Amino acid sequence: MTHPASIYCVSHRPVPLDHTGICTLQVGHAQETFCDFRDNTSVNIATHNSVLSELTAHYWVWQNQPSEIVGFCHYRRYLLPESSIEWLAREASQPYAELPPGGFGLYASGYVTEQSALGSHLTAIDYAAAMADALQDADILLPAPNKLPADSFLGQYSRAHPVEPFYSMLAAIAKRDNDLGKAAHHFFTTHEQAHWNNLYVTRWNVFHEFCEFQFDILLTLLKEDRTFPDAYQNRYGAFLSERLFNFWIWHRKLNVKQLPWCMTEAIEDGNDAHQRKIQSKNRENMIKKKA
Repeated sequence: MTHPASIYCVSHRPVPLDHTGICTLQVGHAQETFCDFRDNTSVNIATHNSVLSELTAHYWVWQNQPSEIVGFCHYRRYLLPESSIEWLAREASQPYAELPPGGFGLYASGYVTEQSALGSHLTAIDYAAAMADALQDADILLPAPNKLPADSFLGQYSRAHPVEPFYSMLAAIAKRDNDLGKAAHHFFTTHEQAHWNNLYVTRWNVFHEFCEFQFDILLTLLKEDRTFPDAYQNRYGAFLSERLFNFWIWHRKLNVKQLPWCMTEAIEDGNDAHQRKIQSKNRENMIKKKA
């Protein structure tokens, strides 16, 4: 059965989204089922969640839940329709808006609000219908982009993560198509903006084509049996996917509509301890410099 429009919130913990028009999709190893769907049923790659993070949910939807329109948010990050801008101005803050690129500044286009406030807002609007309407004159709906550091995707990645998987990704692209590999290298070393977090809404054919592209690359990289001791850095598959996504949109010349997005907890309150501590320290230093 094909559904007209399905927006999924990927989560490893219970998230209160009843009556919002968003389906919850559970990832991770919890024994208890607390979401509408789980990524370890039917055709799935749930065992790779430690590396691919939310992508195991994306893969599950691709293989098992066809719909005319499909979209993804996450337990603490949500794409919002243009009609929500006034609500955001009243209810949310932009704590990272004035920070330079890098660290917390990579989230400068996002707002921060309370989960309860967001839930009440989404309950009051027809979220799925609003997203479907926004897609009428676009190929894909994305969060507003953020400016990258001066040395582009590759430079930013090499400072935030072990860089070896990035070069493996470039090699895998070039092995499949040398011209595409050259285009990817050009993009990742020159492009100045990024849409983060794998937040998007698009039509099924666009989603299907991107999934074919990215999972062909990422599942090949998993065969290299690479493991990092830091659990955050071991999510390299998800980090690479964000970069592949930006490249694919640019290369395909998709018609993009940019929308506001919000977080329901500040980044420094998240559970990615090692990386977030580094970013928090960077933010403290920037605040001291401004003072």
